[in-house]
Amino acid sequence: MSKSFCFFAILVLILAVQINEIECGECSQIAGKCGEAEDCTTRCNSYGGGVRVLKASCSFLNLCTCSFERPPPTIAAPPCLIGLGVCTNEHNEEWCKKECQTKHPNTSFGVCVKLFDQNICTCVYYS
Repeated sequence: MSKSFCFFAILVLILAVQINEIECGECSQIAGKCGEAEDCTTRCNSYGGGVRVLKASCSFLNLCTCSFERPPPTIAAPPCLIGLGVCTNEHNEEWCKKECQTKHPNTSFGVCVKLFDQNICTCVYYS
């Protein structure tokens, strides 16, 4: 086989794996506070833009958290984020970064953010 054919074959394989990871990975989003006019399931369905909702939960700090089968088309990359806890003196920025890397190795970063009137460890990741 020629070197150019081998290079092309490897390139196609790498791209196929990358596309599969992007399109097939589960993606979470925080879609607002719970208990507002609509329930969390309805909010996740409208927020997802036609992407199938795997789970709608109101358990994390009273925030509507949606898990989709893939990133919704309306969200710019990196499209996925999830809250991992409240940032405090004990659970600071370093803790947040470490927690995020543990949950989503090599594809994420964690940062403490004031979100919905709470200081939340927010993990942003690629699915």
